[in-house]
Amino acid sequence: MKTLSALLFALSFSLRLFAQTPVADTTYNFGFESRTEGKELPDKWLDFHKSDKYKLAQVGDEKHGGKSSVLIQQVSPGDERSFGSVAEKIPAKFIGKTITFKAWMKIADVKDAAMLIIRVDNAIPRMSGYKNNYDQKINGTRDWAEYSVTVDIPIDAQTIYVAAVLNGPGKLWMDDAQVLIDGQDISKAKINPDYDPKPIAYGYNKAASGTVKLKDATLYYETYGQGEPLLLLHGNGHEIYAFNFQIKDLAKKFKVIAVDTRGHGKSTDESTGPLTYDLFAEDMKQLLDSLHIKRTNILGWSDGGNTGLIMAVKYPQYVNKLAVMGANLFPTTDALPNTVLNEVKQRIAYYKDKTDKASQFKLRLTTLLLQEPHLTFDDIHKIKSPVLVMAGEHDLILEKHTRAIAQNIPNSKLIIFKGASHYAPFEIPKVFTETVVAFMK
Repeated sequence: MKTLSALLFALSFSLRLFAQTPVADTTYNFGFESRTEGKELPDKWLDFHKSDKYKLAQVGDEKHGGKSSVLIQQVSPGDERSFGSVAEKIPAKFIGKTITFKAWMKIADVKDAAMLIIRVDNAIPRMSGYKNNYDQKINGTRDWAEYSVTVDIPIDAQTIYVAAVLNGPGKLWMDDAQVLIDGQDISKAKINPDYDPKPIAYGYNKAASGTVKLKDATLYYETYGQGEPLLLLHGNGHEIYAFNFQIKDLAKKFKVIAVDTRGHGKSTDESTGPLTYDLFAEDMKQLLDSLHIKRTNILGWSDGGNTGLIMAVKYPQYVNKLAVMGANLFPTTDALPNTVLNEVKQRIAYYKDKTDKASQFKLRLTTLLLQEPHLTFDDIHKIKSPVLVMAGEHDLILEKHTRAIAQNIPNSKLIIFKGASHYAPFEIPKVFTETVVAFMK
């Protein structure tokens, strides 16, 4: 059942059905003792799949400790994808690097597998972390034994789901569960004071959204805050959510316009020719014209930085200040390691054999990385706007190239984030945002 990992949490239910209400630290009901009268499942636990082919209930005839356990039992035949699952939803408000889910399980006549699962979602909500112990092949009939699964906690973690799953026929009992943060019981874990139980799902916030129709694309954008405009440009294959850790603080100082590049996120693309950064820059010019913004600050990350540089070269009247993170002028070994270029070539070869629309767009996006941009040092030497050139110490872009970009822009400032990579906006969000704000003032 290798399809199970892909299947399990692309579940038929929508995660948005569950309210974003934090659970009290001491009431997780990991012993399955508490149950509200008239309900089958123990308190705090959810039917994670809602299949009528499985019985999910608190029971007292089988238990490892205490008075009860939770049972998952197939009660009518299903196909090979049939499974039953119980889960608890926990706010990801803890400070730590790993989360472990431990539980005692007993099984009877399990044909395929019983397993434990951890799923971590971000604010969208979209899965950003996942682990199961399917590879342990827990099947057949087995007495009580303790099992565990551990996953790294993503930096954008918002909600944690811990679950037990029975795939196929059989019975599964679970009891005496425990959740650990960095090896310490969750009841003793440190709380993150910056955790927001009801965050804005940037890139999916209808209240802040707008669209601009172009000849062969529709651009989706969101606006936040007041003040001087600040246009946010994300990287290849990303979307507005890439600036999840920046938008809230930037909106305190600026009118933030966060946009999905054509074909990304909620923006569409009806063009069929090669994708180019010049095309992206022209799109942004048209977006600004539609919003009646004559001049803006720009923050561009990766491909967004490339687009920002082209805007500063081709449309200087639109650019007030420009900050770029992990940008490059050309796609050669003078700018990128050969290993990165070879990886891009492998991805191109992979997508060439795919005929579906999504894969064909990814082929165009990946080809862009190998063929663009086509800027020169003479081009950027003409930039009049102040430019902040940033990169991580361990960036995909060679440091010598980043330094050369800064050296060839007359009014520039260079920042190399120590210990960070190409993903500094996620890795060191506070430092990154403060650096941008200080420059833009």
